Amino acid sequence: MKERVLLGMSSGIDSSVSAIMLKNKGFEVVGITFIFSEIDAKNHEMTNSAMQLAESLDIEYHLIDLREEFNKIVISYFKNEYINGKTPFPCAVCNPEVKFKNLIHFADKYNCRYISTGHYVQVINNKGFKYVSKGIDAEKDQSFFLWGLSSSVIVRLIVPLGKYTKSQVREIAKQNGYSSLANKKESLGICFIEGNDYRKYLINSEIKSSEGNFVNSFDSILGKHKGYINYTVGQRRGLGLNLNKPMFVSEIRPGKNEIVLAEFDELERSTIYINHFHFIHKEQIRSGQNYIVKIRYRLQDTPCQIQLLENYLVKILLDEPVSMVANGQTAVLYEESRVIGGGFIVDSD
Repeated sequence: MKERVLLGMSSGIDSSVSAIMLKNKGFEVVGITFIFSEIDAKNHEMTNSAMQLAESLDIEYHLIDLREEFNKIVISYFKNEYINGKTPFPCAVCNPEVKFKNLIHFADKYNCRYISTGHYVQVINNKGFKYVSKGIDAEKDQSFFLWGLSSSVIVRLIVPLGKYTKSQVREIAKQNGYSSLANKKESLGICFIEGNDYRKYLINSEIKSSEGNFVNSFDSILGKHKGYINYTVGQRRGLGLNLNKPMFVSEIRPGKNEIVLAEFDELERSTIYINHFHFIHKEQIRSGQNYIVKIRYRLQDTPCQIQLLENYLVKILLDEPVSMVANGQTAVLYEESRVIGGGFIVDSD
C-alpha cells in the first residue's frame, strides 16, 4: 500500500510541481487548499486551478476554510504589533500556529503519514535529529520562514523542491505539460492585504494614531509625524521633514507618541534580545557556541554567539553590527545551513 501524504496546494507552480514529484516517487497524494483570508475567498482562480490540477493528476482534494482561525491568530497579531509600535512578521505566526498546525490536523484526519509543501527548503538529519535546512537555490531559500516549526512537525515533513532551483522546477512543469504554470506570475507581499498597502489596511481596520513628534536621540523635537503606525524602523523616505542630512526611523515610542530619528551609523546594533523563542532541539543548544543569525529574509548571514538568560530571553551577540533592527521582527538562528530556532526581537543595543 502506498504511503499517503497531505500536500498544501495553492495552485502555484511550486506546490503543483511538488504534487507531480510526490506522485512520481510513489506516494498517494492528497491535496488540500486553505482559505485564510477574504482575498483567498474571492480568488476563485486559485481554488479552481488547484481543483483542476488535482483532477488532472487524479488525486484526492479538499478545500478548507480557515478564515476565522486565521483572523483570530494572525491578523489580530498583525494589528496589535503595529498598535504597539512594533514591526510584525505574520509568516512567523501563521506557519507554526495555523498553516502547519492544520496540515498535521488534517493529515491525521485523512490518514496521511506525511505532510508536504512547495517550500524551497530541505529536511536533513544531523546526529539523529531532524532539521529544516536551506534549499540549494540561494535566491529562493525559504528556511527563514520556518523557524517556528516543532520537531514533531519536521519529522513528518517532505519538501520535494529543496534540492532544485526555480528554473529546474519551471522545466519540470513544462516537461509534464503544465507550461502555463511555468509562466505564472508569483504572488508577493502580505497575503491578506490587497495591494500590499499595510497603512491603508490599518486605516480601513479603524486603527489610527494621532499626530505626534519626531525627536532625535537627545529627545529634541525635529518636527511632526502623521501617526506612528505610518512609519517603520529604517524608513528614510516619506518623513515630510527637510533636514540637512539623511535621517532614518530608529525607534517608535507608542506610549509617548514619538518617533525617534537618527543618522545611519546610529542604527547599528551589536546585541539583540529575543523572546517567545523556539529551538527545534533545545538540548543541542550551547551558550557561547558559534551560530549564524538572520534578522531579515534578504539580509546576509551574520556570525554570532548566544546566551540563554533566565528571564525568558535569549541574548544574541553579533560578530559584526547590523542596522535597522526593529522590535517585533524575527531573528532566525542557524548552525551551518540548519535552522536551529529563532524568536521575536524585543530589544537591542
